[in-house]
Amino acid sequence: MKLHELREKIDRQIKHLSEELATVRSGRATSALVENIKVDAYEGSAPLTVKELATISISEPTIITIKPWDVTLSSKIEKAIRVSPGGLNPVVFDDLIRINLPPLSQERRQEMAKVVKSKAEATKVELRQIRQDEMRSIDEMEKNGVISEDDRFSLREEVEKTVKEKTEEVEKIAREKEAELMKV
Repeated sequence: MKLHELREKIDRQIKHLSEELATVRSGRATSALVENIKVDAYEGSAPLTVKELATISISEPTIITIKPWDVTLSSKIEKAIRVSPGGLNPVVFDDLIRINLPPLSQERRQEMAKVVKSKAEATKVELRQIRQDEMRSIDEMEKNGVISEDDRFSLREEVEKTVKEKTEEVEKIAREKEAELMKV
C-alpha cells in the first residue's frame, strides 16, 4: 500500500470520528444533533434524514428550529427526533418544529465526556488495526521479494510515524470536544 492510501484510510476514520462527535450534545445548539436522524417519511421508500426533509436552523444558542418542506411530515419528523438516542424533546408549532436544549447538568456533561472518550478510543483501535494490516502487508512484500529488507524497515518506520501522528490528532479532537462539553 502506498503511504497516501494509508493516510486516506486513516483520514476516513478521523472524519468519521469528527462526524460522530458532532452529534454529541455539548449544551449549544447545532444542526448536527438532528440532521442525520432517519425519518420514515413515505411508505414504500427508504428512510430519509431530517436534512433531506427540512430546513434546519439555529434561532438562538439553545434552540434548533426545523421547517419541513412537506408540512404533513412534521409529526413523523418530531417522532423520529423524540425516539432518537439524543434525548431531545421536539415541540411542533403549526409547520415548525422547535427543540429547546436545556443546560446540561455536570453529571450529564461527565457522561457525555465518557462517550467522547469511548468513541476516540474506538477510533484509535481502528488506527492500530490499520497499522497492523499495513505492517503485515509490508512483511509479505519483503517475503515475496517485492521490496528489500532496508525498504521494509523504512516503510515500517514511515507507517509507525504516520499512525502515531494521526493518533495524536484523534486525541486532540477528543480533548477539544471534552473541553467544549465541560464549558458551562
